[in-house]
Amino acid sequence: MPSNPVRSLAAQSRQHLLYLAIAIFIGQIALVTIFSFYQVGQAAKYYMHLDAIKLQQAANNNPDYVLPQRGDVSAYREWDDIPLEIRQLFSSSQIQPLEPLEIERVNEQGIREYGYLLYSHVQSQEPSQEQSQERSQEQQTGGLYLLEFEEADKIDALAEAIFKQALIEASLVTGIFSLVLFLVISWLFKSAVKPLSLLVEWSSRVKQHPGSEIDVQFSISELNQIANQLLSTLQQLREYNEREQQFLRHASHELRTPLAIIQASLDTLGVRTAPEDPNFPSLLRASRACANMILLSEALLWLARPSSRPIGKSIVWPGALCSELLVDMQYLVENKNIQVSLNDQASSINIEHDLFRIVLANLIRNAFQHTSSGTITLVITDNSLVISNPVDAAGKSETVSFGLGLQLVERIANRLDWQFEFVLDYPRACVTLRW
Repeated sequence: MPSNPVRSLAAQSRQHLLYLAIAIFIGQIALVTIFSFYQVGQAAKYYMHLDAIKLQQAANNNPDYVLPQRGDVSAYREWDDIPLEIRQLFSSSQIQPLEPLEIERVNEQGIREYGYLLYSHVQSQEPSQEQSQERSQEQQTGGLYLLEFEEADKIDALAEAIFKQALIEASLVTGIFSLVLFLVISWLFKSAVKPLSLLVEWSSRVKQHPGSEIDVQFSISELNQIANQLLSTLQQLREYNEREQQFLRHASHELRTPLAIIQASLDTLGVRTAPEDPNFPSLLRASRACANMILLSEALLWLARPSSRPIGKSIVWPGALCSELLVDMQYLVENKNIQVSLNDQASSINIEHDLFRIVLANLIRNAFQHTSSGTITLVITDNSLVISNPVDAAGKSETVSFGLGLQLVERIANRLDWQFEFVLDYPRACVTLRW
């Protein structure tokens, strides 16, 4: 499943604002379009209403006034006065005062026309409820019927011109309004996001100077709460790391004395035991294990020091050291069907000898312990070591733990700026160390 791209809050806000501006622009254009059509119809209604008022006022002022009977404009006092062929074009039941009816026809000359019928009825006083009911049931009388016919092409051209002009003006006004709205909301978002940017800068200063006191002074109380929570969390982490380092230092110091006693006792037994003695190989393995434990305690003590002095370097032959460690740890694979392939391409290197030995010993021990059968390959050069070993398929469904060894190797590598990489790809595991 493709993941969404990670962007800043400001970039996402700008994109959302752009979408909002486009939506507002389209919505306003749609509203203007609908309103323009409505206004064209209303304009025709108002013009007919104005004509009807003028004619009715003239007829009321002069009883002998002759109503116009032209082809484009005609006025009648009674419904029955309208020619039959015109009446048939309109439905008398739909006639409402001051509400024009519209039809479309083709006249005798074959020209398409729009026809409009407006009934104008002005009363001197408000009618009673009974009079209103009677009027709704009978044909309207006592008013004025105004008929107008216009060529459809002229009306359509006029409506189109009005619509285009309204659309152009509305687009201009809407564009300016959307731009101003976009700028205003952008400024508001920028003002709202600015405290978050300040929080990011503050967290960067905290990261660069974790031990120094940095004041929390933001204009938004919620950001102050977040910053205080971060400081509290960092303080807890520092206290946890300090306790861990103290434990490692104390444990290493406590182990040094008993390990030294064990090593001295093993050396004494080694002197008193003849090489032909059956217990002599076990004594040698115990002596080597104790020596490794001493080195391990020294490494832990070195890691526990927050600002330890640089470890001295010496000339080491990596291939010879690997061969020695393989022999020392041969007892781990005595009852296993395991073959070891060592490809030595290295010459002598100048490196931290004790830590380098601890790292190699842990990597080789790890490969031996987690391999039941197959071939373990070691490729060593002047600046890298690659160990590949088979992993049991039975452990595929479970999380394979490679113990303290790899964790110790990773911490030593990070401390010495070495590159450490561990890849578990069934059915093999591969460790790469570069120095």
